[in-house]
Amino acid sequence: MIRKAVANGEHFEHRASDPNIPERDYPHPITGLLPLLVVLSVSFLFHDSLQQYALILALLGGCICIMLINFRHFHNMNKAINEGTTGALIAIGNTAAVVGFGTMAKTSPAFAVAVDAMTGIPGNELIGAAIAVTTIAGLTGSASGGLSIALPVLGPHYTDLGVNPEQLHRISSIASGPLDSLPHNGYIVTIVRAICGETHKSAYWPIAALTIAIPTAGLILALTLMQFF
Repeated sequence: MIRKAVANGEHFEHRASDPNIPERDYPHPITGLLPLLVVLSVSFLFHDSLQQYALILALLGGCICIMLINFRHFHNMNKAINEGTTGALIAIGNTAAVVGFGTMAKTSPAFAVAVDAMTGIPGNELIGAAIAVTTIAGLTGSASGGLSIALPVLGPHYTDLGVNPEQLHRISSIASGPLDSLPHNGYIVTIVRAICGETHKSAYWPIAALTIAIPTAGLILALTLMQFF
């Protein structure tokens, strides 16, 4: 895709709204791993006691770690905090709108027809569950929203058919990814429109290659491994 873009004469275009970052010393790349280790460690330590809130605490710990390590590299902290807060509010708003869209889609007659069609797929039940979760996540435009809607309906159905609950959980988690990043996904809308200031026409296809094609290949690999091992 890069070679094709270069051949078409495309190049980087600086916009007036782009940040103007002065030349300065940059942190060592190794320090970029420390916040990730903090996130993983906090999430692991508090997973049982705080459950889903452990992820919030872990991300907060990662952010604080970044600030402590790289404080001397920040050139305008107040502006960074303001822009970060604005970006977070935009992301929350877009995601909430899309999850709300998914909730409304759940109440429509067409959604019930789709669920009936998905649960009626012949053949291997685990593959059927993967297709069902992928489709519902695509309809709702959200992996988390798709799982929260699909699993209460599909979980008992497939466990009654003899599907291993651990395999069903793992496959459902992976299957929620391939189609959740369709153009109406809240994250995609936020990245393309609000953050990058681009149109879906110009920016969506590279995103689709990374967030649809590759996760689909990963889902196929996971299904294959669970069938034979």
